[in-house]
Amino acid sequence: MNCIVLDQGNTSIKWGLFQNDILCESGKIPDEIAEIVLNQLSAKHPIPFFYSSVRSDSEQQSFLARFTFCQPLPNENYPTYSYTTGVAGKDRLANVAGATSLFGKNESLVVDFGTCITYSIGRNNELLGGAISLGAQARLRAMHEYTGQLPFLELTETTKQFDNSTQGAMLSSVNFGILSELKGYIEYAMSEMSEITVVFTGTDAQHFAKQLNYRIFVELNLTLIGLYAISCANES
Repeated sequence: MNCIVLDQGNTSIKWGLFQNDILCESGKIPDEIAEIVLNQLSAKHPIPFFYSSVRSDSEQQSFLARFTFCQPLPNENYPTYSYTTGVAGKDRLANVAGATSLFGKNESLVVDFGTCITYSIGRNNELLGGAISLGAQARLRAMHEYTGQLPFLELTETTKQFDNSTQGAMLSSVNFGILSELKGYIEYAMSEMSEITVVFTGTDAQHFAKQLNYRIFVELNLTLIGLYAISCANES
């Protein structure tokens, strides 16, 4: 099937053009230019646009009213899950669908690095559970905004666990704090499911994957791949 899938995150929209089951083109659209770019894409590609979002219901309805060429993917076509309270984010469900599409029905641990870091355990197109923590840039922003003198920094690589500068100490805490968190979750998942596949996606996936000594698959377009799989289910 030929279509474009849209993944609306907290600050931007990721899009992917699929033709005959192949992701041919993709991009990221900041909110401030969404109107221009989406209308250009629609004019260039007169094919179905499938939409998924993690934003509030009111924001989603506003989006669909503005871009009438987009159609939301039905909730029933996403992977299943059993939560005691609340609902699973559609980005996490799409990641599970993407992992199932790429790696089959066995267990997977998908780590998605964005505003938050989400950990999703999936199996056979079902979200079994997971965890959510603050992402790297959100941690750096919080240190700046909730203190009087700490600067605002962008994430950069560091090899020092302890540093003798304010900026170095901040970067160290974020980098090695997240690495320790990742190791803990990966080790626990592997102890419970010895054949589990570990998949990283999102903004900082490569940054952290190369610092860990595990077999990790990095697929930056995993969410888009999952949304395409969900859109194909919608067609069947």
